[in-house]
Formats: sequence, structure tokens, C-alpha cells
Amino acid sequence: MIYRFVRIIARFALKIFFRKIYFTNRDRIPKGKPLIIAINHPSAFIEPCILACFLPLDLYFLVRGDLFKKPIFRKMLNVLHMVPIFRKQEGLDQLNKNGETFDFCYQALNDFKTVVILPEGKTIQEKRLRVIRKGLARIAFGTHEKYGDIDLHIVPIGVNFTEADKFRSVAMFDVGEPIRLNDYYDQYLESPQRAIRYLTNEVKQGLEDHIVNIPNPADDVLAEDLFTLHRNDHPEKILPLISEDRKPLEAEMNIADYVSQMSTEEKSNWTEKIKQYFSKLKSNGIEDQALQNPEVYNWKNGLFLIFGFIPYLVGFWLNYPIFGYAKHVSKTKVKQLEFKAPVALAVGIGLSLVLVLFLVSVGTYLWGWWSILALILLFYLGRFSLVYLEFWKKYNAAKAVHQLDKSTLEKLKKERISLSEQTKSISVLQQS
Repeated sequence: MIYRFVRIIARFALKIFFRKIYFTNRDRIPKGKPLIIAINHPSAFIEPCILACFLPLDLYFLVRGDLFKKPIFRKMLNVLHMVPIFRKQEGLDQLNKNGETFDFCYQALNDFKTVVILPEGKTIQEKRLRVIRKGLARIAFGTHEKYGDIDLHIVPIGVNFTEADKFRSVAMFDVGEPIRLNDYYDQYLESPQRAIRYLTNEVKQGLEDHIVNIPNPADDVLAEDLFTLHRNDHPEKILPLISEDRKPLEAEMNIADYVSQMSTEEKSNWTEKIKQYFSKLKSNGIEDQALQNPEVYNWKNGLFLIFGFIPYLVGFWLNYPIFGYAKHVSKTKVKQLEFKAPVALAVGIGLSLVLVLFLVSVGTYLWGWWSILALILLFYLGRFSLVYLEFWKKYNAAKAVHQLDKSTLEKLKKERISLSEQTKSISVLQQS
């Protein structure tokens, strides 16, 4: 009951927190089967939250055991379907408690429930897959040993964020082909350790095939610059907020693969060209997305900004206590980069829950159904204010492009066209 109520609020919050969420190939998830969902882990607990909100399943999550130390947190996390898994760094004495967690997973899977496991074991904000732990395979085979053939499936889901630490970025989730445990059980009977290694490698491959993967950290800057150029060439539409279009993810996967395959000389040439181009933009006080979309600056959009200003102002200040405090907590209380955005989201969801409960209970008693109307307006005006602010920034950036002298503008456009032609050829490459 509480889990489902929180999920409704979180779903609204995620649609505000992210500019867009791509969730593709959800039809690959088997129906009516016990499932283990395996996901990579670039951003603390945001990815489990997205799964819970946009998959039609009740999910149970294995999360780090140190979060359960305080009784009040333990109760809250249990209500939200979170189950502790302990690691070596939390003490060898804590590892003994994992037996209870494994037993819970066995029983949950036997009851045809869905367990979500983050097999990397820790979160680091990077676009590459880390070592996959063997715990997932052990839980899967352990369930089969205890309850026999229940047709357990493991579903890899690739998690990708354009900028995982930033508000209003884009999330891209892609479901891989299910892995049927029965296909590996005969091998497990012959050699358990070898079967565990093999299944773990299959999960690793299933995740790698659905993420933007930059194996060499030295390539991060170049890849991100190419991502930026491509995104500005292909700005996403505002609607739908939740999209099943896989093309944006495919393009970024292709770019990442191409960068990884470049020679050292090619990387150096690309880096220098892009560096010079962005330097020229900065010296002229303009942005790449505005140079690619100068038509945003027109009289119709100007009228929209004029007439939309009051609704924007109302929506901004009504919602400021929530997002302003969430931002403050994230900025002042959180040191680790991977937790800044998730903590801001969690605080925002928590405050939203308090507000909803107040308006639904006390509010309806004091003001009747007007409080429900106020709640709806609060959400939509808040979202409008975000869209308005983003549009206002694009409008002014496009205005700066129109104010450039024609000679400089033409030179920059020619240079950008050359870069666009090359990034286009990269982004449409077929996956090998």
C-alpha cells in the first residue's frame, strides 16, 4: 500500500527531475515468471526508483546494508521493498547476515516476485561497466537448488544518463534479452563454480550491449563533446515525457564505440578541432545549441514568454520551498558526487509526500475539494515553470546568435556544418 502510494508521487517527481526518460524494449520482460533484474549502477538509487515507477511490477531491491543501521531507516526501507546486502567493507561480522537476505530472495522468487540486483556492487558516475559480482548468479542457482525448476529468468537492463549528476538531464533505459536460468543448470550440476562464472559473464555481456560504454577513461572528454554536438543536432521533443524511441541511445552507443576504436592521432585531431570550435563560441558569447537552432528567437516565442511570465512566476515560487530545500541539502550535506542528484530527488519526493498528505487530509477538511485542485495546479504550474525557464534560456541564447555580425556567424556555421557531417556519419554507424 505505502510502496504503491510512494511510487505514484515518485513518478510525478521523476517527470520533473528529468527532462525526458527513454525506456525501451520493455516488452522483452517475461510475464508471469520469477525474475531477477540486473542493472548497472551509475547514480546511487535513482535507477531503482525509475524501474519501480515505470515497470508494471512490484520490485524488491537489494541495497547496501549500512543504510539499515538505524531502526527508523530500516523500517522505512523495508516498507519500500528494500532488502539489505552486506559487503566486506561493512565488516566480516555483517556478512553472516547475508544468509537471511539470500533466503528472502529464494522465497520471493519462488513466489514469482521480481528481485532487482545491482551486480557491480557500488556506484561510480562513469559511462563504463565495472566488474560484475558473482552474488547474482549464486542467488539464481541457489533458488533453483532450493525450489527446483521455477523457470527463473534474468533480465539485464542498461541504465544511461546524459549527465547523471545534473537536474533536468535525460535518462535512457534499455531492456536486454532475458537469460533463462534453466539453460545453465546442467552445467551448474557438473561444475558450480564454472557455471557461476559463465552466467556472471552472460549478465555482464547483456548489460554491456545496452549501455553507452567508454572503456578508457581518457576518452571521456572527447566522447562527451561528441555527444553534445550530436544532441544539439537532434534536440528532443518535449513530449512524450516517457519515450520508447531507441534512436538517441543507439546514436550515443555508436559514438562511444567509434571513439574507442579511433587511433591516437584521430583522437588528437578531433579533440583539437572541437576545442578550437568551442573556444570560438565562448569568445563570441554564444552556445552551440543556439547556433544550431537560431530560429527559436522569433516573435511568436517572444509572445509566449511575455504571456507565460506570470504563470511561471507563480509556479516557481509555489514550488520553491520543495526544490530549493532539496537543492540546498544536496549542495551542503552531500560530498560524494554520485549521491548529490539522488539525495536532491529523495528530499524532493519526501517533501512532496508531506505536502500531498497534508492537502489530502487536513486540506480537504479545511477547504474541501479546492485543496485537490490546488495540488494539481501546484504540480502542473511547477512543471510549466521549469519548461518556461529552459525555453527562456534557449530564446536568449538564440538572440545572441542573431546579434553576431554576419561574417563571424557564417564562419562559425561553416565550421559547425563540417563537424555535423562527421558526427552524423559516426552516430548512424551500425552496431557491430
